Amino acid sequence: MFRAQANQFDDVVVKATDENLTSENWEYILDVCDKVGSSDSGAKDVVAALIKRLAHRNANVQLYTLELANALSQNCGLKMHKELASRSFTDALLRLANDRNTHQQVKAKILERMGEWTEMFAKDADLGIMEQAYMRLKTQNPNLRPPSKPSKTQITDSDRQKEEEELQMALALSIKENATSPSAAKSNAPQAGSNQPAPEQQQQPQAIASGTTAATVSRVRALYDFTPSEPGELAFRKGDIIAVLESVYKDWWKGSLRGQTGIFPLNYVEKLQDPTQEELQREAQMEAEVFAEIKNVEKLLALLSTSSSADARDNEEITSLYHKTVAIRPKLIELIGKYSQKKDDFTQLNEKFIKARRDYEALLEASIALHMVAILRKDLPRSGITHQVQQQQQNRDTATHLRTDLSPS
Repeated sequence: MFRAQANQFDDVVVKATDENLTSENWEYILDVCDKVGSSDSGAKDVVAALIKRLAHRNANVQLYTLELANALSQNCGLKMHKELASRSFTDALLRLANDRNTHQQVKAKILERMGEWTEMFAKDADLGIMEQAYMRLKTQNPNLRPPSKPSKTQITDSDRQKEEEELQMALALSIKENATSPSAAKSNAPQAGSNQPAPEQQQQPQAIASGTTAATVSRVRALYDFTPSEPGELAFRKGDIIAVLESVYKDWWKGSLRGQTGIFPLNYVEKLQDPTQEELQREAQMEAEVFAEIKNVEKLLALLSTSSSADARDNEEITSLYHKTVAIRPKLIELIGKYSQKKDDFTQLNEKFIKARRDYEALLEASIALHMVAILRKDLPRSGITHQVQQQQQNRDTATHLRTDLSPS
């Protein structure tokens, strides 16, 4: 019995797609990308390792494998494209997508990635196997396609009343929580000397039931791409975070995204919980890690500007700095996206404020004008009466003088 030759990529691919990871580890992913470029058979071998991981029964492993494949497609050139568009890899994707035991989220991710690769490979006829497999997947799995848009049913008065009641309840609860938060924070503070980490509670997105009001929802995430077919609808891409403004129809809400405002169907989005204190702390920590690497980026640029190509290849310090700085790029891109969204939101908020101020000033001026007209209308009759009384008194005085002058002396 001869043992099958070990694949040089098995270990690094397993490390980058480990089921115990809490999110994609870009340092591990980039290690795989670098290793592919160092071997003539790298693209073929790494795809063979990916196929093994797709056969794993854990959904996290399958999702991480798809993300690793996507990173390889973007970083490793034409050889990698040919291996991803091979019959063996596309068959592995279809096999996983058509397995009734595969998680729905994994199936949706396969469809999404195959669609992206089809678009990426569209200009190369030799990579047409990916498009064929993608079309077959869409035909065999119609449930993975975006749903049909719901009808625009007017909201009833009872629905409006329900939304107002939910809003008042949410406000009351928020006030109560804010009033008790200092003592709660104190009681929840970790004890000194404790080595046990605080448990992290992941808040999962929730589907939005038909007829749900927007009173208690502040953010939603797009599950599918949405292209408007009527004026006033909001365009978005899968994964976009939309700020919820109000209910407009029974199954349509108004929201804002990248400075645009419009209505969107509820069955295209999922509800997001507001970030917890722990999540906000993680975001702050991620920002600190990115800014802490600025000095390494500057040092790397300085070393590269004074080194020859031969020196750079053998310089361990340059190699180490390069890997450190490349590892923060995904975090940097995420932060750019987050702050770009915040900038758009603040810009839109400023525009709304300016419009509200103009509308208020116009209403105020109109109100003052109406008030002045009312005063004038109220005072004019009085002025007329006063003038009439004065005229009558003057006439009486004149008559008195005449009688005095004409009376016999």
